[in-house]
Amino acid sequence: MEIMYSDDKIKLFAGDVFECLKHLPKNTIQAVITSPTYWGKRNFTGDKKEFGSEKFEDYIDRNVNLFSSLLRIMKDDGSIFIIIQDSYMGSGVSRSHHNHWEHNKDISYRRYGLDSNGQGNTSSVTAKHNIIKNKSLCGIPYRIAIKLVDMGFIWRQHIIWEKPNPMPENVKDRVRQSAEYILHFTKKGNYKFNPEHIMVMGQSGKYRLDNQVWIASPEPKSGHTATFPSKIVKKLLLSVTDEDDTVFEPFLGSGTMLDLCIAYGRKFIGCDINKNFVRETVEKINTYNSLIPSQNEINKKTNNKTEYRRISTQLALLEERQKYLVNKNHLKGIHK
Repeated sequence: MEIMYSDDKIKLFAGDVFECLKHLPKNTIQAVITSPTYWGKRNFTGDKKEFGSEKFEDYIDRNVNLFSSLLRIMKDDGSIFIIIQDSYMGSGVSRSHHNHWEHNKDISYRRYGLDSNGQGNTSSVTAKHNIIKNKSLCGIPYRIAIKLVDMGFIWRQHIIWEKPNPMPENVKDRVRQSAEYILHFTKKGNYKFNPEHIMVMGQSGKYRLDNQVWIASPEPKSGHTATFPSKIVKKLLLSVTDEDDTVFEPFLGSGTMLDLCIAYGRKFIGCDINKNFVRETVEKINTYNSLIPSQNEINKKTNNKTEYRRISTQLALLEERQKYLVNKNHLKGIHK
């Protein structure tokens, strides 16, 4: 475990998330909003401690262990949102189907196979289970949720994130897999909740709480194909935290959660087993902390597309922060 960045608002760790837990302060974390690497679908490091490449039952148990541990140490009025997708048992689940993944022209979309033997199968293409038959959904979100409920935690809601443009699938006998699940857990019945941030205009012309299905397209970034949309994460963040609250992200990834915490004045602790992801995030913070570039500086760097995108992202964060401060009082009045 290595501390890659630390100041009074942000702390970033590189390493195994269970080692990171030992460094987290108790009764400080207000929210955890995260998406663990999905089982059998992605592998970024080849490290056996990375989520998603272990045996099926081990994947369930590791998630339950992680989120139950976080619920125990976070604030009593805190919330956890787990964004997760189910997996099918059988062909393709191991990510090692060469025609589909490893010959993909876009290198950022390539995958590396699971340990097929570890999955109980000698084939390099499929995972296999003694009970769950091939072609069956594994029920991963529900298995995790039910175990957490049986441990005494409160499953408040099951939000469905519907993607209008899901990844294509080579299937002909079922509908496309276009939804992911957002599991909302708390440790107490009374918890921090700001309903004005998930209000929508009802048919009556009055604001009401949003429905259970939220529609948004993924926001892929270079080297990060598993990025969730800021449109959804922002609603989750603002609904269960206030300014200066601390948010923990155990799977840092592209840093979407950090971007929003900077924009909305939340403290942030992040961790990722992929050290490159953490390095990229540190660079992002350093850019953000540097003096805001003038229009002339931006113009000079327009020929460097990567640099231009990076500066543009930081300016967008600043603009988002300013909008939030201006509209904060108006939002609070919506549900009165």
